[in-house]
Amino acid sequence: MPLPLQTRLLRVLEEKEVVRVGGTRPIPIDVRIISATHCRLEERVAQGEFRADLFYRLGVLRMSIAPLRERTGDIVPLAEWWLKNSLAELGARPGANLHAELQTCGPLLETWHWPGNVRELRNLMQRVALFLAVEPLQALTPVLLSQLAPELSRASVSATTGPTPAGSVDVHAVLRRFKGNRAEAAAYLGISRTTLWRKLKSDP
Repeated sequence: MPLPLQTRLLRVLEEKEVVRVGGTRPIPIDVRIISATHCRLEERVAQGEFRADLFYRLGVLRMSIAPLRERTGDIVPLAEWWLKNSLAELGARPGANLHAELQTCGPLLETWHWPGNVRELRNLMQRVALFLAVEPLQALTPVLLSQLAPELSRASVSATTGPTPAGSVDVHAVLRRFKGNRAEAAAYLGISRTTLWRKLKSDP
């Protein structure tokens, strides 16, 4: 926010009144301000880029919210909330098993590092909603989610393998994680079902 605009906002907060564009009469207001930033405002104040008086005026109650990648327990509930709302906006009804289906997709969603934070998750759920609105009988599975967002399965492979070669992944453990569903396990690993079958056969 440019400094001149910061000055105007501070005046509004202090005097609790505004003047309409082109008007001359002050209008009393009763408002509460909720603001958010990804910047370190203390540093901006020290650099002269943010008014100190406005900073202290706004900073009555401060909350530090960690990025989504550090709050993996919030990912699936947020995904479900946004997906249901996105379906409602499209006039589509969510499937009866949507909650359980999203729980199954949890490992994929929680492995991704979400560089776009909550907005990226919201946009992905809007993408999923568009697909499910057209295909209402289609279940939301890790396979489908990997098709709609290939980056999720690539992240899963990286998180599963770590610094070791891909061939050292415990494919049996991954298969157990998905309750024997080879299609979902293959999507999680970012490989074909044929490749998964070969790995299972070569690593008894």
